[in-house]
Amino acid sequence: MFERTLQDLIRGLRAHKASSKAQEEAFLAEAMVEIRDELRGKDMALKAEGVLKMCYLMMLYPLPPPPGFAFHVVEVMSSPRYHLKQLGYMAAPMAFSGETEEVVLTVNGIKKDLMSPHLSLPPLPLTALPHLLSLSPSLSHTLHPDLLHLLTHSSPRIRKHAVLCLLPCWEAFPEGLREGFPRLRDKLLDEDQGVVGATVGVVMELARRQGGKNYLPLAPELFGILTGSSNNWMLIKVVKLFAILTPLEPRLVRKLLPVITNLISSTSAISLLYECVRTCIVGGMLDPDRPEGEALARVCVEKLGGYLRDEGGDQNLRYIALLAMVKIIPTHPHMVAEYQEEIMESLDDPDVSIRMRALELVTSMVDRNNLQSIVDQLLAHLSPAETPSLPSAMASLQAAAAGDSPSSTSAAVSLSPAYRLLLAQRLLGIIAQDTYTNVTDFQWVVSVLVDVAYVSRVDVGAEIRDMLLDVVGRVKSVRTYAVGVLEKVVGDDAFRERGRDGTGEEAIVEAATWICGEYSTYLSSPLSAISDILTPTLSACSPSLISISLQATAKIFGSHCADVSSRWNSDTHEQTKALVTSLQSGYSTFLSHPEIEVQERAVEFSQLLAFMDADLASHIPPKPKLNGDLPGMEGGFEDPNDSDNPPYPKSLFLFQPLFTSHELNAVALHAQGAVRVPEGLDLERDIVPAGGFVDSDLPELESEEDEEEAIELGAGGGAGMEELRKVLREQEGKKKKGKGKKKDGELTAEEKADKERRKAERRARQKDNPYYLGEKEEEVDVDVDDIPIVRLDDEELVAAEESVEADSKKSKTRSSKSRSKAQKPPPTPPPDFDRTGELPEGASDTPAPPSRPLAADRSTSGLAGVDLLSPSPLARGSTSMYEEYTAGDADEKSEMENGNGNGNGTTELSVGEKQAEVEAAKEVEVVKVKRKKKKKQAE
Repeated sequence: MFERTLQDLIRGLRAHKASSKAQEEAFLAEAMVEIRDELRGKDMALKAEGVLKMCYLMMLYPLPPPPGFAFHVVEVMSSPRYHLKQLGYMAAPMAFSGETEEVVLTVNGIKKDLMSPHLSLPPLPLTALPHLLSLSPSLSHTLHPDLLHLLTHSSPRIRKHAVLCLLPCWEAFPEGLREGFPRLRDKLLDEDQGVVGATVGVVMELARRQGGKNYLPLAPELFGILTGSSNNWMLIKVVKLFAILTPLEPRLVRKLLPVITNLISSTSAISLLYECVRTCIVGGMLDPDRPEGEALARVCVEKLGGYLRDEGGDQNLRYIALLAMVKIIPTHPHMVAEYQEEIMESLDDPDVSIRMRALELVTSMVDRNNLQSIVDQLLAHLSPAETPSLPSAMASLQAAAAGDSPSSTSAAVSLSPAYRLLLAQRLLGIIAQDTYTNVTDFQWVVSVLVDVAYVSRVDVGAEIRDMLLDVVGRVKSVRTYAVGVLEKVVGDDAFRERGRDGTGEEAIVEAATWICGEYSTYLSSPLSAISDILTPTLSACSPSLISISLQATAKIFGSHCADVSSRWNSDTHEQTKALVTSLQSGYSTFLSHPEIEVQERAVEFSQLLAFMDADLASHIPPKPKLNGDLPGMEGGFEDPNDSDNPPYPKSLFLFQPLFTSHELNAVALHAQGAVRVPEGLDLERDIVPAGGFVDSDLPELESEEDEEEAIELGAGGGAGMEELRKVLREQEGKKKKGKGKKKDGELTAEEKADKERRKAERRARQKDNPYYLGEKEEEVDVDVDDIPIVRLDDEELVAAEESVEADSKKSKTRSSKSRSKAQKPPPTPPPDFDRTGELPEGASDTPAPPSRPLAADRSTSGLAGVDLLSPSPLARGSTSMYEEYTAGDADEKSEMENGNGNGNGTTELSVGEKQAEVEAAKEVEVVKVKRKKKKKQAE
């Protein structure tokens, strides 16, 4: 019968690729039937072919393996034929999972193949073991001695594979690390560089997962590899290892500094250069306090800058150079700033990863001198030239094949929303860095924020809103300019329309509306601002914007009314009445709004406007004065009794005091923590006594010590309030008179006994109540003369008292110095900028000490819980059958066999003593039994 091979299966799949899905599924079903028949057959070659085809289909399609597939793989793995066994081990990682029970069937076969004397057999299981060992801790525990045995194999290929298998083995069996660590350390000195490279990789992974504390003893071997190896990949791993070890052992810096400097100046591998720079930074070699730190940093930056200036260089080299400069700039920003032009040119690179690194560098090297230039360049990248649409992938490939300029690709990257969002966020972060520490012109800040709002086309509205409110609240001198700019934003209908697409413009309109309302005295046209805010399309906006708009129009209206009161006449009277009517019409739309905040503000302002409308209707505007020459008629026919009343209606000042009673200032960071607790306020006292669990049937206990305090009724308020206080005091006196308490001397013996009985009953009821703390025990009179006098010479208390006194003296001297300094007028900075914010009255501007963060709980399970430096606990059982005998051990063994006949007088140990020593050293992998030698006693 004709059997389809793997090549035939692949040809059939390719032939059915162009056909319908039903035909392809039918072909797959037919192939699966053939595979099941081959797996159930007795021919091992056909079975191996079926396993191979099934693995191929599992990689291409989400097909579940047939039942018993793992068992068939075990059968192929146990085949005596080499090429079939190879297929079995290749399929094992795909056939076995954590729930596969057939893994236990492979143990003996794997051990037999690992210990085979044929050089071609051990590599087969070693290729599959990294996956199998991670599935079963028991398999790792069983095969761990065999892996250690293979570390001394004569074949370098087998030793290298065995070293690589130790990492997944120790992940599943962490206790094996303690036993195998000496063997792993020996492989760092192996004669084959491939074995050494594999060992360095395993050690680096272990140190990365555990921390470097366990691997500090390997520093001499690693330093020898660093100075003697010429393999760049191995050097990269060793340098990474030293980056982990150097923070734990600062003495390594002095040893590594010459070698790292030599590598930086001589290597042509940019990856190795980057790792050397990273190690220098992590290890503190570039610390400005070190004498050689400045020179080493200069060498690193010049080496990296050469890759940036190489216009026709490799893009990977440019990326690595930028990445390394990101590491250097925190300690030496002035050196990196010398390459500002090259870094800014990298923002135009078509590779988006290079752009990201350049953008990260740009945000880190900003200072007062280059802030505006950098922000302007970033703003230019944020608003590139308009293109009709993004190029397709085919068009990009054709342009690259034709060798066109990458400008089109650069523009396409600039138009991507993700890049624009990141660029806008970084631009805003540059401006607001450390509370605007690099800003010297806040009018420029407001204009940049508005420009970003218009050209970004991404959702950064919340960030711009917060910054606008923060800048206007802190800098009083910029409020006039900000209101003039934002007044135009409020009146821009196209900008409002864009905000409905969810790109963040609505949040900016909120900030502009709030600022125009809060600082309405700076508006050029209050009436135009009211009409721009209360647009007919306001009802389609979010509830937060509607509530802010209603509040802002009320503020602007109140400021406008207070302003027109000084020039009140019949014309302003009619204009104000029309404005009130217009506001009432605008507010009426929101009287039944579903959002309670909007509805509440609309109702409140409508009621106030109704009161003001009635006042305007009843008020008679003043008549124009006559300018005749008749004597005594200068005042016209005005009533002399109305000289005390103003010519304008008093309701004009109804709105303004509601919003101008307190000035809104920036709040300091620690203002809430600086609020003092008022006197008499006990924060620990329960609001509800006894937690609300009070037995209503219990009679109230009378307290002899506590007396009811008189209720404070206050003062003032007029005659009505005085009458109310009089009635309340009379009622209070009647209650005290009716509920007078007797003193202990006035109680009879029966009353005292009844009182004690009630107390005892109450204590018995409250005994099992978890919310009852119980009463204090009665104090026992103690004779003070009987208390012994002991002198406490506590040095710590004395030192603490002395430190307190010293601190008080220092504070006094500081206060005196501060008073002397306060007498001198301080120089005013160019912008009046409130950096700290407002604090409660009497509070200090010193920030409260931050609470100590809780230490991160380090995982103590798995490899992280193995501490190789601490003394190992006694082994609970033998974990290894591997033994190694050295020449010294053989000599000791021969001496032991010679007995007492040798010249040293060595005595032979009994069987019990041997057993005891071996059991005490079970955890040690290399067992060296030391014999106790006793000197002969002199006859």
